[in-house]
Amino acid sequence: MIKHLILLLTLLGGLLVPMASPSLAEPAPAVAWQDYEASQKSAQGQSRKFLLYFYTDWCGYCRKLEKETFSDKAVVEYINRNFIPVRINSEKMPKIAGRYGVNGVPDLRFVSPAGEDIARWPGYIEAPKFLPMLKYIHTDSYQTMSYGDFIKEK
Repeated sequence: MIKHLILLLTLLGGLLVPMASPSLAEPAPAVAWQDYEASQKSAQGQSRKFLLYFYTDWCGYCRKLEKETFSDKAVVEYINRNFIPVRINSEKMPKIAGRYGVNGVPDLRFVSPAGEDIARWPGYIEAPKFLPMLKYIHTDSYQTMSYGDFIKEK
């Protein structure tokens, strides 16, 4: 009987340890990506700028961007709060990629609510460098100063 009790406690202990893990308690943050058509409808009457993320399924740097930059809690929260994030597969939507002149991926574009291009970042970018860029665009600082001056002020 004691052997059965020890076995039961060992099994229960093994089940409880993963439940107490902080990584399981809190889901990883996620960007609230929209597809292109949905974003156009939801943007009506809003003043938030668009963050367009062009990617492909086979792109290694796209996967790295999603795994590292787009999973950073501060980046995710800032994007979701201040932008309309749009994820566009360049191969499945070549007309939209062509409209924005996308030649490679990943390619990040900032677009005004009126559809005007603001800025672009081709290639991979790390979260610590991307967050200031998000703030630079969101606060309209790009209209009054260079990005270098913005970084110096912060």
